Amino acid sequence: QTHPPGPAPRPRTPLPAPAPPLLGRPPVLPGLRPLESQRIESGAWFAGLSAGLRAAILAEARVQHVKRGARLVERGAVATDWGGVASGALGLATSWRDGRAFTMELLGPGDWYGDIALIDHSPVDLDIVAQVHSTVLMVPLASLQHLLNSQPELRHALLQLDCRRLRHMFRRLEELQTLPLSQRVAIKLQRLLKQFGRPPVMGVVPTQARLIELSLTQGDLAALLCASRQR
Repeated sequence: QTHPPGPAPRPRTPLPAPAPPLLGRPPVLPGLRPLESQRIESGAWFAGLSAGLRAAILAEARVQHVKRGARLVERGAVATDWGGVASGALGLATSWRDGRAFTMELLGPGDWYGDIALIDHSPVDLDIVAQVHSTVLMVPLASLQHLLNSQPELRHALLQLDCRRLRHMFRRLEELQTLPLSQRVAIKLQRLLKQFGRPPVMGVVPTQARLIELSLTQGDLAALLCASRQR
C-alpha cells in the first residue's frame, strides 16, 4: 500500500550576512572622547591617508593627557615619540639669549609633530609645551620605524607634510620681514580662528560669529608674533 507524499519542506530563510567592517573609519582608542577621535580623523593630513594606514597608525599610538604648562619635549633632548594633537593646543617654543621665551607656532587638533628628529636622529629643535589641558597621541620611535618599513605610503605622506610645514615657515618669515605689526596681528587672528574656531553658544553672541576656543593673554599673542607686549 502506498501513501501520498507529504508536504514539501519549506525553504529555510537565509540568515542576514554580518555587516562588513567600517574600513573607512579608524578604531577609536581607549582614552579618547568621541570628539577627540573625530578631530584626529578629520585632520587635513590624517584624513588624506588610506584607511589601512590610518588604522595602522592608531594601532601603534597611546593616549596621553597633559596639563596646561606641561613640557612634553625639551629642546636638545633625544626624540622618543611622534605625536598628534587630539584636543587642546601645544606651543612650539624657544627663547632668546636674554631669557625671553616666545612661541613660534601653535599646534591644534589634527596636527602631527616630532617626526623630523626621529627620522634624522637629531636632537629636538624646540620646546613643546601644552598651552591648555590637552590630549595627544604618542607613537614611539620603534613603532614609527615599523610603520615606515611596513607602510610605504607613510614615507611619501610625511614628505608631503614636511613640505607643507616648510611653505608655512617661508610665509611666516616673509610676513615678519615685510608686514607691519598691525597687519601681522590680523593675519594671526584669522589663522587662530581657522585653527581653533568654533560656533558660539546660542543666544550669547550673533550666530554668524565664531569664537577662538583658546585662552591667550596679550603676552601669548605677542610671543606668537615675535613682538613685545607693549607694541
